[in-house]
Amino acid sequence: MLESQLILDTVRNFSKNKIEPLSEKIDREDWYPRNLVREMGSIGILNPLYQGLDLYTAMLILEEIAKVSGSVALIQDAQTELVTEPIRKFSKVDVNALSSGEKIGSFGLSEPCCGSDTSSMKTKAVKKNEWIITGEKMWITQGLYADLYLVAAKVDNKINAFLVNRDPCISVSKIEVMGNRGTGTANVKFEECKGEHIGGWEVIKYALNIGRVAISAISIGLAEGAIEEALEWGNSRIVFGKKVLEHQGNLWKVSDSISKILMLKSFLKYVCENMNDYLISSLKLQSSRISQEIVDQSLQIMGGMGYAKGSKIERIYRDIRLTRIGEGSDEVQLHIISKNINKIF
Repeated sequence: MLESQLILDTVRNFSKNKIEPLSEKIDREDWYPRNLVREMGSIGILNPLYQGLDLYTAMLILEEIAKVSGSVALIQDAQTELVTEPIRKFSKVDVNALSSGEKIGSFGLSEPCCGSDTSSMKTKAVKKNEWIITGEKMWITQGLYADLYLVAAKVDNKINAFLVNRDPCISVSKIEVMGNRGTGTANVKFEECKGEHIGGWEVIKYALNIGRVAISAISIGLAEGAIEEALEWGNSRIVFGKKVLEHQGNLWKVSDSISKILMLKSFLKYVCENMNDYLISSLKLQSSRISQEIVDQSLQIMGGMGYAKGSKIERIYRDIRLTRIGEGSDEVQLHIISKNINKIF
């Protein structure tokens, strides 16, 4: 417990001193913080799992980062949960360069034709003398800057996982997004690229499962960041002769939000210790939905100031929306839960 607290204190200090000062620039300029990724790697918080920490502690680290920057938290998620950890678990490829931030990784699953409908995937892998990958991926975090891509491709109509190194056979184009800017979101085309086969659907599923837990932690962190700013504003702004948070209605909004955060944090811990499909989907579904509600309530407390560019909540309001879409939409999570009803009840 003491060790975990010391680690989280280190992360909290790094987030406040190194990440938060860059957060507005990352968002405003759609600027990818390449050197910051290396710094995170150098102190072991880019991939805490590689450093031997348990999943729950790793998620608490991600939560702390999300409090100050949803974009940097998403970069960490893409680099670690979606790329490095699946590679480490299912192959013998050395992941030190990815864990240290010397190399950037990207996860290629969604396609222009069929985001959530992976069964309709068109990217294919053909074995000649080597595996050759051809296809197109969309909404790919870090796709603009990746040195290595973990790519889902069909072999005889079954989804497999391949590693593809940056090469002239790959072309990328930027996608402008509403929130989580500065993450290098891209459309990525593979034209007869050489790939290394590392496994089947189990690799992709593992990436999605820990990725969904990570998105849940990011949701919670974003909501906490919103509450923090609302509290600061509400304790300094005077309306009708008293502070905003001295009005009972506003104070109850914050109290309701805090109770929900505490519930989500408990559920996050439980899922990290009891990983299965329906628990992971339930966590992602509720953490993203409830966190979005909390962010909305926090913005309401701040009024026009929360709606204005330059406030943290304005940025969080845009960032939080992705959590109900990325790494499996609400509808996908409901579908997974529905398939497990007989196991639950």
